[in-house]
Amino acid sequence: TQSDFATLTVLAQNILDQITLNRLVFNPSRTIWEVHGLFGQFEIRLKEIFTQAGRMYSYYIIRQGEVVAGFDNYPDRRALQQKYGQDFRAHLSELIPHRHGPRKITLELTEAMTVQTVLDYLKQLEVG
Repeated sequence: TQSDFATLTVLAQNILDQITLNRLVFNPSRTIWEVHGLFGQFEIRLKEIFTQAGRMYSYYIIRQGEVVAGFDNYPDRRALQQKYGQDFRAHLSELIPHRHGPRKITLELTEAMTVQTVLDYLKQLEVG
């Protein structure tokens, strides 16, 4: 709902600086919420998409144009291969939570993420 997205926007505004894009689209086939902002030396891109198929998300942490970490649950072939092995083709449309490492070279399966969990992750980067 719109109030849920307003809550997400406030969460992002409390952590990120210079929010540069705040997109909220409601239509019968999908709802999209997207915020870009800065966190110290990092560019942050947060996106939630709700469709009949479910909730998709992508949260990316970028420094100097390169991915530092990215969390999403898109049907990524490498993630599906990691989870299902040779049978991955039977699952090509499945949403699968995973994390991309630096420059998207590495990939690991994760639990589902939320805007709050990725913002908590950012706070750990600040300390570390």
